[in-house]
Amino acid sequence: MNTKSNSLSQYRKDANLPLHDVAYLLNMDKGNLSKIERGQRFARPRTILLYHILFKAPLVDLFSEQLELLKDMLQHRSEKLIKELQIHQPPKSTQRIAYITSFVNSLTDQNDER
Repeated sequence: MNTKSNSLSQYRKDANLPLHDVAYLLNMDKGNLSKIERGQRFARPRTILLYHILFKAPLVDLFSEQLELLKDMLQHRSEKLIKELQIHQPPKSTQRIAYITSFVNSLTDQNDER
């Protein structure tokens, strides 16, 4: 079972709500929701957002796996774009490089804080 599934189940249990109540509120089949909570099915963004709304679960926690993958991808592509801009020097490249560098640094700082 993955961490997100554990946390979805835990939010529901902490609220003392049975699975069938949450399934009803989310307009989902109880069996499918059970599979999501046990990690046998992936939760769609809609389901994760509904858990956020219903249980005030932090989105950063609910999307933690995807968030890390996306941050890594953005950092890699940003560094690649900076190199391209430095080589070709298109108009306004200095401002573009400064912004992207700042962005990469903020991602790096966030990674260091963990």
